[in-house]
Amino acid sequence: MREAAQYYNEQLLKIVAYGLIVMVPAWLIFSNYSLLLLSVEWGGRENLINILLNIIMFVIFVRPLFSLYKRVSVSEELEFKEMIKEFIWSIGPLLVLGLFFSVLVYGGIFAFYVPGILLAPILFILPFMYSGSISIRKWIRTTIDFYISHFVQVWVQIIIWTSLVTLVWSGVLFVTSSLEMSYDAYNITRLVFSLAIFPFMVFALSEKFLSMTEEGEEEWAN
Repeated sequence: MREAAQYYNEQLLKIVAYGLIVMVPAWLIFSNYSLLLLSVEWGGRENLINILLNIIMFVIFVRPLFSLYKRVSVSEELEFKEMIKEFIWSIGPLLVLGLFFSVLVYGGIFAFYVPGILLAPILFILPFMYSGSISIRKWIRTTIDFYISHFVQVWVQIIIWTSLVTLVWSGVLFVTSSLEMSYDAYNITRLVFSLAIFPFMVFALSEKFLSMTEEGEEEWAN
């Protein structure tokens, strides 16, 4: 995590620019759907759909940040325009496959609970395994193989970061609880929080997942 923090600080200008140019507009679009879901009553299903919608946002934003981390971790540069291009070219496949697995997770949770919960981490892994040079079948197979090979480690990372983000966000809400925030002010606070912590979380996960991949390759070679 120390290296993730170092690279995060070094690439802060690119990260902020990516957040303002890409994440903010996309977040505004998705947040409108989230607001719409809050106004309907589907027997609790709207809450799960809202969670999956937020995971989809995670999926489509990760790839350029992951590529940035991979480059800087080997002392190479990734130009900002390349980050934008990667987002544009990856958003379609990630959105389609993310929605596909979201439907599987949704069906698994409401039908049998456990299968849906076990499938959920695949959504988090998808953008880290994406490559425009491989087929969708190989992409899915690589993602599932990685998940199976590092089942415990993947769940540990998800639990750690979910707990950490929840804890920090609860702290932010506690500090601002004395302020009578409007819905717009709440959304702005949430947006600023996301822009600050999300890229660092991606860098930390990138560091961890890359180390897992290298360890797996070394074991295979031996």
